[in-house]
Amino acid sequence: MKNTRYILVKRFLFCLTLTATILVACEDDDADKISNSPQRLPDITMIDPASGPVRSTVTLTGVNFSENPDEISVTFDGGDQAQIISSTETTIKVKVPDFTTSGIVNLVVGTSFAIGGPTFTVELPEIMSYSTSTAEPGASVVISGSGFSETPTDNIVSFNGELAEVASSSSTSITATVPVRALTGPITLTVAGNDPVTGPVFTVTRPEVMITSINPTQGAPGIEVTITGTGFSEILADNIVSFNGELADVSASTPTTITATVPLDATTGPITLTVFGNDPVTGPEFTITGNTILIPLISDDDDVEEIAVLEAGSTDAVGDMDLGSSDLEFGEMSSGQGLMNIGLRFNNADIPQGATIEEASVQFKCDNTGADPVELTIYGENTANAAEYTGVNGELSERPLTTANVVWNVPEWVAAGDRLDAQKTVNLASIIQEIVDRPDWAPGNSINIIMKHTGVSIGVTNTSGGREAENYSSSTADDGAELSITFK
Repeated sequence: MKNTRYILVKRFLFCLTLTATILVACEDDDADKISNSPQRLPDITMIDPASGPVRSTVTLTGVNFSENPDEISVTFDGGDQAQIISSTETTIKVKVPDFTTSGIVNLVVGTSFAIGGPTFTVELPEIMSYSTSTAEPGASVVISGSGFSETPTDNIVSFNGELAEVASSSSTSITATVPVRALTGPITLTVAGNDPVTGPVFTVTRPEVMITSINPTQGAPGIEVTITGTGFSEILADNIVSFNGELADVSASTPTTITATVPLDATTGPITLTVFGNDPVTGPEFTITGNTILIPLISDDDDVEEIAVLEAGSTDAVGDMDLGSSDLEFGEMSSGQGLMNIGLRFNNADIPQGATIEEASVQFKCDNTGADPVELTIYGENTANAAEYTGVNGELSERPLTTANVVWNVPEWVAAGDRLDAQKTVNLASIIQEIVDRPDWAPGNSINIIMKHTGVSIGVTNTSGGREAENYSSSTADDGAELSITFK
């Protein structure tokens, strides 16, 4: 209801203004003769229509009006001044202001008043019926009644508090869409800023929330899973998805499908879904598997050799670096150089800090065969982001090693070109785990694998019988070593 004190104040101010204007007019005899002449007093003889809603257009008919809208002031029941649309000496078109109440129409032309004008009755909106009293979100509903605005945006419709989209309107009907989040309750209508009116209860129906399937049913943390079913919300935030209790990020949703990302900390278990804050429903089980990434060498300087034991008669020195070797020697002398330490720098290791490393290995390609016993101890460089090799003497040996290490007794390599299990190292998971557990590790950093001859391979003197792996070359990039890491 309109504030009564507000109405009384407005009427008092109008009367005060009227009194002041009359006093001023009385002090000016000339003005009195002109403005208050019986022939020049404005007079409203008719208002058409005599009733209607706020913001509707009405026409005042009479005499002694003005063709200049700036000289005209019209109020309804002493309320706010109305907008003048057009005027002549005999007609004035105005728009009924917001918050108008029924009462006398008052007119001022210049300093002259039309006293005792006709009465205008404000038609308050009324909701009488709906085209249907039950529907799902997204359905169109026609609201019938009276006092509506023909301008759709003037009609504010809510379904139990949820704002609806108004598609069209007339003075007696409004077509609105049931909001996505609407729940059962009354429909309310506010026309042109006036007080809201309430209609009957409207029942919002929804399909039962059910999860019928998920795809895929297993995978690593970080992958996207499509959940299919019924009763989902098109608004992402309305769908709360968990993988065995771990909250998931929802990236897309429709009434029948949801796309969610498997959380990094998720474990094997059922998927649960809560829609609109209702009780959760349980879907199929999702099996967590490791996430495997393959990191190839990408530079000629990322697989290097460093002389650890000098070959007799060699003109090189222990610690000399070779960044351009044509192959990598395991368990044998590199002709003219010696027994080599091996360094393999793998870039862009996209692994979260602290991820659980389940398995890791380096895959080589056979360049030359060999059957003699070969033992290598494999370390990682104990740093969060391995630097590039520059070729400085002793550079590889000076790099800090991880505490974790593993021994690889290399099997026989039987055919050049093989890229099989025999050419794959043992599990390096403990080494990678130590590196990614560092507090300064960040996804995308570089990992350096360092291989040193131990056991039976320390005292070798021959240049054959060991193993020779292909090195990386930009012309034959697929021949280079590749690091495989499985984590979750």
